[in-house]
Amino acid sequence: MIRQLCVFVLVGCAGSARMQAQEALTLAQAQAEARVNAPQVRELEARVRSMEGLAAQASRVFRQDPVVSSTYFNGGLLGRPEESSWTIEAKLPVDMSGSWRSRSASAAADVTRARIEGEDGLRLLDESVAIAVADLALQQRFVDRSERLLELYAIAADAAHRHLDVGQGTELDADAADLDLATARVALEQTWGALSGAQARLARLLGRGTTAGLRVADPPEAVPAPERPDFAALVDHDPRVRAIQAEVEAARFERETFQRLATPIPTFGISAGSVRRDIPAGSFAGAPFTGGLTSNRVDREVVFSVSLPVPLFDRQRQTRAQATARCLMAEARLQATRADALSELRTTWAAYESAARALRAVAEIPTVIERDTGFIEQAVRAGAFDAVTRSVRLQRLENAARVADAAVREYRAARAAWIRRSPALPP
Repeated sequence: MIRQLCVFVLVGCAGSARMQAQEALTLAQAQAEARVNAPQVRELEARVRSMEGLAAQASRVFRQDPVVSSTYFNGGLLGRPEESSWTIEAKLPVDMSGSWRSRSASAAADVTRARIEGEDGLRLLDESVAIAVADLALQQRFVDRSERLLELYAIAADAAHRHLDVGQGTELDADAADLDLATARVALEQTWGALSGAQARLARLLGRGTTAGLRVADPPEAVPAPERPDFAALVDHDPRVRAIQAEVEAARFERETFQRLATPIPTFGISAGSVRRDIPAGSFAGAPFTGGLTSNRVDREVVFSVSLPVPLFDRQRQTRAQATARCLMAEARLQATRADALSELRTTWAAYESAARALRAVAEIPTVIERDTGFIEQAVRAGAFDAVTRSVRLQRLENAARVADAAVREYRAARAAWIRRSPALPP
């Protein structure tokens, strides 16, 4: 049994060594990789490109196609071969209201909104990556500590069986050491499973197809005393507020576009034609020999025309009402968004301050745990602890270590959330 325990400990140590040998991914490297390879980045870029494509078409002045028509008449179909006529006509509606200016401005505001939402989406991705990195770093710590505890429990089990063999211990102490070792083994397997899940979540954000060798850096955290920010300025610069402001501007220009389009659009036309008519016999009166007279006459003409619709029924009423509704909804949503942004800023700031205070409170715990772990290992090897004392002390160290590690993780997650919701203010 002792040989099996030693092999198990050696295998666990070898796995830990392999994990340590992989190059650790820093937070900055992970966020940069996610901004390049994450699937949602393509969606954000596609939204911006689509809005830019629409904006490129919105500034066109001529938006209605010209109409070209022609007619031709052959008198031979009616038994009058000497007669014929043809015409060619072209018409072009011209928007004289200047609606293309407001339409172009509305599209430009939509592009601005799409870009702001794209930037906010990237900041959300950065936050998600930072939290995933913090989760993976936490699981790495749990694995390291579980392997260390498993090693101590294996040493304790070996010592208990040696004492039992020489008559200095009891079967109860040996069984207790074996039970503690089995519990530690289960805990290690569970932490390895949690580590694999954290690796999978981070690999998804990074756009990786595999989690092999994925390990993150876990540097010590220096917690500065943060200064209380200017919430009003942060609300004004919040990406969601700026995006809604751009939406309001786009809706207003859209309404102005349809107001301009209510002005009738004139249609300018030009036509040219030629008509040849036969004057049949008997058409002349009061002149001799009229029965033998015939005549062909050719008329050519060029005509310019202007038509103007009378705005009695269609004055863009429905589209203007839709644009007005969009404007009202955007203005109302702006107020709600500002309130939500202020509430989230205050909540996130409170969580960040609380996490910073908690991390400062556990700043000395890792040093104490490392020192006490060495003392316990020496005492276990010497057989100075009974089963109850050993189990209580190791459990206390494990609980304290988990509290310290969780405090680091919560601080990193709270910091990521605050960075996302408090973008740098313009100078």
